[in-house]
Amino acid sequence: MFCAYFSFGQKPNVLCTQVNEDGSTTIFYQTVSIPNFDFYIISVFDNDSLAYVRIGSEPDMNIGTYTDYSRNANLGQVQYMVRSDPNNFAFGNTIHLNINSISTSSFELHWTSPSVSPTQPLVGTENQKYIIYRRFASQSNAWNLIDSTNNLTYIDNFLPTCSDTVFYKIELPNSFGCVSRSNIKSSFVGDNEIPIEPIVLCSSVDLVSQKLVFSWIPSLSIDTKGYVICGGSPCIAIDTIMGKEQNSFICDTCNVANVFSLAIMAFDSCFNTSLRSNYHKNIVLSYTREACTTEINLNWTNYSGDPLDVSVYNLYVSQNDGNYTLYETFLPSQNSFIFIANPLVENYGFYIEALLSNTEKSNSNKVISNQTLPKQVEFAYIRKASVSEDNSSIELSFYVDASLIVRGYDLYRSNNKIDYTLIKSINYTGNSSFNYIDTPTPTADKTIYYYKLQVPDQCELIYKSSNIISTIQLSVDASDAEMNILSWNDLIGWESIEPYDIYRVDENFPFGNQLGTALSAELGYEDNTSSMITASDKILYYIIAHEGGASPDGHRMEARSSTASVVKESLIFIPNAFCPTDIVNNTFKPYCSFIKSGSYKFKILSRWGEVIFETTQMNIGWDGRFNGKLCSAQSYVYVVEFVNSEGKKEKKSGIVNLIN
Repeated sequence: MFCAYFSFGQKPNVLCTQVNEDGSTTIFYQTVSIPNFDFYIISVFDNDSLAYVRIGSEPDMNIGTYTDYSRNANLGQVQYMVRSDPNNFAFGNTIHLNINSISTSSFELHWTSPSVSPTQPLVGTENQKYIIYRRFASQSNAWNLIDSTNNLTYIDNFLPTCSDTVFYKIELPNSFGCVSRSNIKSSFVGDNEIPIEPIVLCSSVDLVSQKLVFSWIPSLSIDTKGYVICGGSPCIAIDTIMGKEQNSFICDTCNVANVFSLAIMAFDSCFNTSLRSNYHKNIVLSYTREACTTEINLNWTNYSGDPLDVSVYNLYVSQNDGNYTLYETFLPSQNSFIFIANPLVENYGFYIEALLSNTEKSNSNKVISNQTLPKQVEFAYIRKASVSEDNSSIELSFYVDASLIVRGYDLYRSNNKIDYTLIKSINYTGNSSFNYIDTPTPTADKTIYYYKLQVPDQCELIYKSSNIISTIQLSVDASDAEMNILSWNDLIGWESIEPYDIYRVDENFPFGNQLGTALSAELGYEDNTSSMITASDKILYYIIAHEGGASPDGHRMEARSSTASVVKESLIFIPNAFCPTDIVNNTFKPYCSFIKSGSYKFKILSRWGEVIFETTQMNIGWDGRFNGKLCSAQSYVYVVEFVNSEGKKEKKSGIVNLIN
């Protein structure tokens, strides 16, 4: 815009204002040439104070533009004042455009003038017309000049469209090549009247093709061009059916063994879609047949399709691929049935028919049951679940009827006795006794594990389940400085349990020392550690359970609990004198408890700093001698170093008096 740099006297006349897309405004004004110039001052009219407020300045006398980011000109007209000195100033406004919809293809435009008043137009805009521009989002990014006018209003008419967005802007040129530009206004235009939604009749499985058929009453809207079938939540389009009179859809991709939530929408020539119908869910029939029984358990899902209700459910049955006949009728609240099969019939076929309140019928999928009675194992027993010393693994021992050859044995694990997960299929070897080592995560000190063994029959259907056996999780409460309180869960899975043996492992008993017994976990056990003499900072505990009663194989088992540990607070006592020639108290050493094993260092120094005794053994003290000779009676320096139970290195030093 070179017009901004012409000089026409000392007054900085505003030439034009341009509203940018972000709402900022660029102001173009005439530059001046005066002595003692300081800067141009740009001010904006504040509606609260009803006065012009300074928003910026331009120190370069030759620059005639300024962009204001302080006001959003997209929201309304902004009034500016440009001053070059106290006596010379000029005014100019932004053009603010608004549009009102008259119809789907007609808009009324009205805008404000950039001039301060009709008698004070912007410099160079005399006899200039407002230019009106329009563009559509679907066509291009180029603006089309549609008309020009001296007025501040205009009515624009254009050809009807299905769906688009129309944009408008207003420009006012001046004779110096500077153009004032308004904000851009837009609006959605087009046909947005939606068709009447179709009415769903039912969702049913075709008995011959076993495909899902979705049917409806067509939309009453004249402009209906077709239908969109959608499924799931959110409803995702599955297929498009062209034609207003279409009334059914066959879903080739729907597996009728699953429930599908289907709905429908009508669409018109502008692809406006109707409201979505309510979801309709088909009936899915399934069955289970326990091994070596004549019971076939039938279960079906309820038909769902508001506002339709189910009057009754009918069960149809066929034998050995014969014709289906009505076998039983059920109330709408029933969705399961136990069918007693005849062992002489090789297969049965089933399907469910729902009679709906709109007189339509909805069929489920067909299921075929074909199963003979296989042989069964006599017994399956888990002897024990014993936790390893480091809690990382669990040893399981089994006793199973091996006279029946099966594919293997399925071992399940749970940490809540409700949800079991298959962790191992153990191969059949012909041996009735076998073991398995399980390494679960988390380790057995963090949770209780439950195990069961399921043995398939010759049909590879789960039939025989073993007893459920649990691990023993031991925990220790060491909040009392002198008492460790042990608690654990009772082992389940044995006929009875003899008293539990409680063991403690510390530096003095590295392989464990039996503390006592307890009849049950409810009693727990309290271990008083106040008199313990140990250098180790950690104490370990574990429990041994002994099987009571009559075990199936005649062998009573033992099961080890998880290991629980306690880290005790480090304690140290150091005497201040000793007599090497006395019968008692003739050696000097610190008395330490609960410190890190292998971290102990103890030494004696003379008054000149010479080391005369040192050791890393906590049970060895100084006998008052150096190089085999008794030291003189005086004070000596001792230094003790160790790592405490918190893992911090400690160093203690002091004076000990040797007395002869």
